[in-house]
Amino acid sequence: MNQEILRADQRLRRFSLVVLTLATLLALVLVFAFQRWLAHTADAMPAAQLIAQLRRTIGAALTASGVCILLLAGYAARLARRILEQGRWPLAQTRVLRDTPIRRGSEAERIARTLNIAATALVLLAIIVAALSWHLFGQ
Repeated sequence: MNQEILRADQRLRRFSLVVLTLATLLALVLVFAFQRWLAHTADAMPAAQLIAQLRRTIGAALTASGVCILLLAGYAARLARRILEQGRWPLAQTRVLRDTPIRRGSEAERIARTLNIAATALVLLAIIVAALSWHLFGQ
């Protein structure tokens, strides 16, 4: 059996590595900055006020995370729809990070169903995150 393979895009690999490295460095800087802010703020304000400030900060972070989760759910649902339209995975004109076999027919439909299930789970997760955020902002 002769299986079609979509070859990896080396330029995409390098770009992805650079983006992930920069994102990791940014996350480390943000964690360090948050620790410094928390140490400074803890000394400067009463405990009750600090707790209220942390609740607002965590609530805002949860809200932003919920929006990101919803965007990811929308992407997964859109990708599933396009897989069903084209009847193949990976989609035509797609660049991939590693050599990927092209799946057609029922195999592609199975991937689309999995993406739809993932999209539904992500929407439910976003609802839970929104409820937690609402709870933190409400107190």
